Amino acid sequence: MALFANDIDLKTRAADQPTPTLAYCTFVASAATTEMLAQSGHLALSAPSQIIGRFQYLKTLRHAHLCSYVDILRGKHDRLFVVSEYFGRSLQKVSSTSLDFTNKSLLQQLAGEMLEGLVYLHDLGIVHGCLSPQLILLDSKQHVKLFNYGLNYMTGQGADIDFPIGYPAYLAPESIFNMDVRKSTKQDIWSLGIVLVEQYTRCSFWTTSDLGLIFTSLSMLAKWGSHAWQHEHLETLDINENVIHFLQQTDFNEKNDRDLHHFIMDCLQVDPTKRPSGHSLLSSRFLSSWINSNHDDLQWIKGPALVSDDRLDNDDDDNDTPTTTKKSPKDILQGLPISQVYNLWKLAGGDVELDAEKRAVFSITPVIERLPQLCGLQEGMEIGTTTKDSAQLYSDTICKLGYKELYQRLDQEQRTNGSMDWDTDYFMVVDDDDVNFLLDGEQTRSATGDGEAPLEDEFIFTDDTTTTATASRIPDEPSIASPRTPQRASTTVPTTPPASSRSGRRTLSFTGLSRSNSISSLPPTSPTNITSPTTTPTTFSTTSGSHSSISHLASSTLVGASIDSITTTADTSSSSSKLPLFLREQDVNYQFRRQALFSALLQQYPASKKELIHHAKVDIPPLLRGKVWAAILGVHGNVQKQYSDIGKCIDVGSDRQIDMDVPRCHQYNQLLASSVGHDKLRRLLKAWVFANPDLTYWQGLDSLCAPFLTLHFNDEPMAFACLQNFIPRFLNNFFLAYNAHVLQEYLAVFRHLLSYHDPQLSSHMETIGFMPDLYAIPWFLTMFTHVFPLDKIYHLWDKLLVGPSSLPLFAGIAILRQIRTMILACEFNDCLVLISDSFPKVDIEKCVQNAMSMCKVTPPSVSARIHDHDSKPTTEAPLAPTDDDFVVVSDAHEPLSIETKKNELAPRINVTDLHRVLPYCLVLDIRSEQAFTSEGHIPSSMNVRDHQLPNYATTLTKLNRKYHVVVAEADEGGKCGMLL
Repeated sequence: MALFANDIDLKTRAADQPTPTLAYCTFVASAATTEMLAQSGHLALSAPSQIIGRFQYLKTLRHAHLCSYVDILRGKHDRLFVVSEYFGRSLQKVSSTSLDFTNKSLLQQLAGEMLEGLVYLHDLGIVHGCLSPQLILLDSKQHVKLFNYGLNYMTGQGADIDFPIGYPAYLAPESIFNMDVRKSTKQDIWSLGIVLVEQYTRCSFWTTSDLGLIFTSLSMLAKWGSHAWQHEHLETLDINENVIHFLQQTDFNEKNDRDLHHFIMDCLQVDPTKRPSGHSLLSSRFLSSWINSNHDDLQWIKGPALVSDDRLDNDDDDNDTPTTTKKSPKDILQGLPISQVYNLWKLAGGDVELDAEKRAVFSITPVIERLPQLCGLQEGMEIGTTTKDSAQLYSDTICKLGYKELYQRLDQEQRTNGSMDWDTDYFMVVDDDDVNFLLDGEQTRSATGDGEAPLEDEFIFTDDTTTTATASRIPDEPSIASPRTPQRASTTVPTTPPASSRSGRRTLSFTGLSRSNSISSLPPTSPTNITSPTTTPTTFSTTSGSHSSISHLASSTLVGASIDSITTTADTSSSSSKLPLFLREQDVNYQFRRQALFSALLQQYPASKKELIHHAKVDIPPLLRGKVWAAILGVHGNVQKQYSDIGKCIDVGSDRQIDMDVPRCHQYNQLLASSVGHDKLRRLLKAWVFANPDLTYWQGLDSLCAPFLTLHFNDEPMAFACLQNFIPRFLNNFFLAYNAHVLQEYLAVFRHLLSYHDPQLSSHMETIGFMPDLYAIPWFLTMFTHVFPLDKIYHLWDKLLVGPSSLPLFAGIAILRQIRTMILACEFNDCLVLISDSFPKVDIEKCVQNAMSMCKVTPPSVSARIHDHDSKPTTEAPLAPTDDDFVVVSDAHEPLSIETKKNELAPRINVTDLHRVLPYCLVLDIRSEQAFTSEGHIPSSMNVRDHQLPNYATTLTKLNRKYHVVVAEADEGGKCGMLL
C-alpha cells in the first residue's frame, strides 16, 4: 500500500463537501505556570510551549462529528490563537421552527452523533470539559460537529491557564467540590444530559444565570445523591419547572418516550459512580433504532481511491454528475485538505493576530470596572484589591476567517511563464565551458545498468514546454523522457583543445545555455552574477587519481588544479529568470500548484519516487516538506510496526547524556521546548541507540534528529525511519565508537576541496594553522544542525537530500567563502571568534546555490572517500580506443591512506575525470625529461622542473584555463601540488 495514501494532509475531501470554513478563538496562557517551571529549573519550558506541544496531537484527530483542529499560534503577552474547522450554525442559534427536537428521530440523531464524538474522544483519553449548545455546531446536512473539544486537553486539564474550564450551567454536581473531577469523562455525560433535556423541553435547565444560585443548587443535588430527582424539596432549587416535570414523569404514552426518559435520567445520575459511560449509552434502547438505520446508510465509495487533480476537470464515465468545464473562483479550493486551504490563506496575507486586533476581541471588560478598589490609611497603608481584567484571559467569541483575499489572488492572471516554467532540474544546468560531472554520472549509470531503470523510463511525463522569451532567459530543460544529446556551445571554444574534444562520449554542456553560476568561474564575493569581465591572480591546487591511469603512465601520479575566478561574462538577466526561494515560498499561486503536484506524487509513492525527486530538486513546498523528505530517503513498509518493536524504555547506556542533551536542543522552537517534545525526542534517541547496537550515541545526535521530529511531530515512527535512512547515506560510520579515522578522512577531503575551489583561502588558513578539526567537526557530525537554526536547516537539507552525499562538503566551503574576506584579514584567534559569530549572517540560499555549482563542476575523484556510503568498486569497462581518444586501462591501486590525504594540501584526480576535463586543462609534467620522452606523455602537456612551478603562476593565469594538472612521480605529487 502507498505510504501516504491515507495521509490527512494529502487526502482530498469528497466532491459534495463545500470548502471548509475556518475560525479561531483565543485565550491567554498562565504566567504563574511559566514562573513555576522556571523556578524548578526548566528555563526553556513555559505554559504556551506546553500548550502548543499538546495541541499537535489534536491536529491528527479526524471524526465525522468533530471539527478538525488546524493550527495554534502564539501572539503577544502569551496569548494563543487556536484555528479550527467551523460550521456556521450552533445548537444555541437553531430555532424551533427549523429543527424541532421534540421529534424523537431528530433527538435520536442529535444524541447519537454527539455521543459518538464524545466516545471517540474518551477512548483517546480526552475529556471535552466544556460541552454546551454554543459549542455544538451543525453542518449543512444537520449533522453534529463538536467544537473546541480540545481546550481541556491542550491546557493540561487547566493547569496552564488562569481561568476555569466549562460553563457553570452544564457542570456536574461533583465538579464544584473537586476540580480534578472535571478531568473525568462522566462530566461530559452529565453535560450531554443537560443539553438533551433542554432541546426536548425547549427551555433552559436553570431559571437563573446567577452563578451563586447555580452552584448552591448543584451542591444540594450532590448532597441528596442518587435520589435527588425524587427529593421532596427539588422544586426549591433554581431548576425549570418543565424540566422537573419531565424528570419526575412516570407515565409514558409511547415506548420511545420511556426510552428517552431513561436515557436522559442515566446521563443525569447525580452519583458519578452510577453514571454510565459513553459506550453503555450507545447500546441503550433509545439509540438502537438510530444505530441500525445509520449503519444501513453506509455505501461503497466510488473508485478509484487515488484521484488525480485532473479528474475533476475532465469527463468521467464512472461519474454520475457532469463536471463543468470551468470552475468558479470559489471552487478552486473545493476538495483540498483543510491544512492546505489554511496554508494558502496565510500566503494570501492572512494573519490571525492582526485579524483579532481589528475585531477588538482583546478588550472585553470596561475600563470603569477595572479601576483599583483601594482605601488609603495612615502611614501609607492601603487596603483593598486591584481588579485584574480576568475577562481577557479567555473569550468564547468565535471569529471566522475570510477567503476574499485568497480567492482574489488565485483568480488573478497566472504567471506568463506557465505552471512548470521553474520546474527545471538545476543540478543539470551548468556553464557552457564547464563539465557537469553530475549529469555525466546520471547518464553513465543508465548506460551501464547501475541505475534502477533506464533514463527514458525514470519519469512518466514529458516536459515539452516551449520558451518564447529572449535568449537572456534560461531555455527549457530537455525532456527527461527523451533527452537530447548534450553538445558544446559553438560560441565557446576552449583554448587549444585537443582533437579528442570531439568525442561523442564526452558530455560538456547543453546547447545555448547562458547560465554562468559555477563557483569555478565566479569571484567569491559575487557568486551569482557578473556584469563585466575581471581577471584575478590565482594559485593552484592539485588532484590525483589512484584507480586508473593512462597507458604508459601507470606508475605516475596525475595532479590537477582548477583556477579560482576565471574571466567570464554572465548575462545580467539570467538571475531574474528564477525567483529567489523565499519569494517562491510566499507566492500563493506558485505554492498552490506545487502543493497539488506533490500531493499527487506522494499519494502514488513509491511508484512516483523518481519523478518526485526530479521536482524536489527545484524546491519543496514547506507544508509537505516532511513527507517529501521521507519519500526521498526511501522510507517504506510498515514504519509503525517497526518502531513499536523497538525498545524505547530500556536503559541503553547513554541515558544520562541523552537526558542532558534533550532540554538543550533547539529550545527556541515551540515544539521542542515543550514537555511533549522532550519526551518524543528522548524516545527517538533511545530507539536509535537500541536499533543500532554497532553505533554509539555521540553528542549532537539530538540536533541531527530535530529537523525530522519537528516535521513529523505527530508521527514518531516516520521521524525515526527518516533518521535511520539519513545517517547511513550522509554520515556513514560517523557514529562508530572509534570514529577518528572517518572524521579525519572527511576533514581531509574537505580541506582538499577548499584548496581546489579557493586556493588562496585554503593557503591562508593553512598558514595560520586554522585547521578544519577546530571548527568543522560540529558542522558535519550534525550536518549543520548544531550551528544553524531550523528554518535555515530546512532549506539546506532540501538540496542535500536530492544531491550526492558529498554535497555537505561543498556547503561547508560555501559557508567559508561567504566570509572569506574577513577570514583573509584575520589571524588564528580572530578566526575562532569569527566562525562562531558569522553563522547567523550566512545567506543560506546563496550557500546552497554555490554548493551546488561547485559540486557540479568538481571531478568525483576529488571528493571521493573510502567511508562514503555511495562509494563502490570500479567496475566500468575500459573505453574503446579511437583515433581521437586516449586508451584508458584499469589500474588496481590501493586507495590513498588517511595519513597521505592529511599530509597533502591539494586533492588528487582520477584519470577518468582527467579525460573528461582535458579540453579545458593545462597539463604540467614535472618528471624528468627522459621519463617525459621515453615513458610517454599527455599530448599538449608541458615538461617543466618542479622548482620552476612557483614562477609559472602569472603565466598560467594568462592562459585562462579552468584546470591545471601536474603529472609527477607517485611519491612527489602531493609535494609538488603544494608548491602551487
